[in-house]
Amino acid sequence: MAGRARDGREAVELAESLSPDAVVMDIEMPTLDGVEATRLLRAATPELPIVAVSGHDYEERVLEIRQAGADDYVRKARMAEELPRVLAALLKTSRMRM
Repeated sequence: MAGRARDGREAVELAESLSPDAVVMDIEMPTLDGVEATRLLRAATPELPIVAVSGHDYEERVLEIRQAGADDYVRKARMAEELPRVLAALLKTSRMRM
């Protein structure tokens, strides 16, 4: 099942209610940004694969979301090429841990 959130708070609520295989988290979101949403999700579900995405390449924000628990990062401009590969690798690794 897939969900689409309008902000970070909704992303956390959806992930908790839907129990997805992975989450693609935008760094910049209203209400609760992707960094804080990732931190909350990581605390609640440490094994959940989380990929951060952003239209910007601000090293500081990418570092923040990785420190919050994102497993990987993909620029929005490269999502079509990179996101499927990144998600497949994370899901494979996640299943091997189970």
